[in-house]
Amino acid sequence: MTDTITLNAPKTSTAAVTEFVPAYRFLEFVSVASHVGKSTLADFTKQLLVQFGIPIRFIRIESKAARSRQSGDVVHIDTENFAAAARLAGAEAAVLRPVFEIMEEAALDEARPVIVLDWGGGLSQLRAQIYAATQFDAQLSELGMRGLSVVMTNSLTDRMAQARELIELTRDIVPGMGVALLLNRRNGNFGFVDGTEEKRVFRDLMKAVKGLPVIKVPAVAGESWQACQAAGLTMHEVINMEPAALRRRFGSENRCLVRAFQLHVAAFWKVAEREMLQVLAGTDADPTS
Repeated sequence: MTDTITLNAPKTSTAAVTEFVPAYRFLEFVSVASHVGKSTLADFTKQLLVQFGIPIRFIRIESKAARSRQSGDVVHIDTENFAAAARLAGAEAAVLRPVFEIMEEAALDEARPVIVLDWGGGLSQLRAQIYAATQFDAQLSELGMRGLSVVMTNSLTDRMAQARELIELTRDIVPGMGVALLLNRRNGNFGFVDGTEEKRVFRDLMKAVKGLPVIKVPAVAGESWQACQAAGLTMHEVINMEPAALRRRFGSENRCLVRAFQLHVAAFWKVAEREMLQVLAGTDADPTS
């Protein structure tokens, strides 16, 4: 990554924006499969908006087995609940009752909170069924809230093909919602060789998102974020904590490595912040690869 942070004490960067009002009140992060960085980017977006004083209602749909110990202020919906949905009035849609109730509350809240919904992998078809049955985009519109679906992919061929299908499905099922593509460069920078299958699939994906915003986020160098996350730290804490205090949180870890962790996460934040703020403000990000 060329956009390296070299400050003595890296901080989250808000110098370019002193006041920020998001164009969207409902944000969802979706993918067909797991392991594309969806939860990490949902958490990042929550922290990004909080630093501007924007209240957040955060909802995570995941298996009980995958639930993090560092839950924080999160509304959890267990994916296991869908297995019993056939016996519920409203079927699968009934499992999302907490989402619908939060939407109603947020629409009346003068503080104008933003809802961030992190969908678990493997739920894209259930999501489509629920949104079609509830006319979800129409409900958001009636509540006076704009919605944005952030469809995520990494550079693996199957994930890119799945992202294209999910974008097309989303535009068909909920045409009243905005859609953005997020390219997570953790597995590569999408710089494919002409004539390869990867290049063809990527080209098809970019055709599908023509006219839509594209968000490009880098990898956190050296998997440093995984070490920080395992220590129960948020990105804000890693970036803003003094090195000595941060090292204490890591226990006996080498001081040079702890400093590298901090700089790697700060470099990721600087790029991801710029890309995400463009889209959340209602401005298209750069659509080039």
